[in-house]
Amino acid sequence: MKVLKDILKANEDRKIIIMPVGISGSGKTTLFKDLKEDFDIEYISFDKIRVDIYRKNFPEKEDIKYSEVFRYITDNKIKILPLAKKQLLDSDRRLFYIDNTNLTKKARRKFLLLCDDCLKIAVYFKPDLKECIKRQFNKDRDKRLKPSVILNQYSAVEKPDFSEFDIIITKKINGKIDEKGRSDNRCF
Repeated sequence: MKVLKDILKANEDRKIIIMPVGISGSGKTTLFKDLKEDFDIEYISFDKIRVDIYRKNFPEKEDIKYSEVFRYITDNKIKILPLAKKQLLDSDRRLFYIDNTNLTKKARRKFLLLCDDCLKIAVYFKPDLKECIKRQFNKDRDKRLKPSVILNQYSAVEKPDFSEFDIIITKKINGKIDEKGRSDNRCF
């Protein structure tokens, strides 16, 4: 995503938090994989934290299903948010990528409040319900969710706004940047 890369390069002297906002299957993790090719980014992924906890407790397991991981974390009431916050606060990197759905203002606020001095960038993945459900059936996908879960996420999405973020980039699911409704130079 060229526009985001240009923003990151133009702000090399600042701490930056990149927060993708989108339902499962919208491309949030794929965006991180693209960015990590060019930037040294602290990757804070709730899914990765869950899997790491599971692997630590079951080192003998090789073929791990995400549904098992999620059930283990839920059944044992393990809180992921404090671990993710600790990773953010303990890092000496200047770029942070918070890979979670980040669907609501309340969920996003928990991280954004930790980063008062950061440039806050939202990448809003404009929901395409049909495409995101279709992607759940991709055999290469490591985490598959039921269509009902995706539908619940779709219903819960709160579009990011400038009371939360300094810059908002809206990305269509087909990979293009949506420039409709651009109100100022902070909105792409």
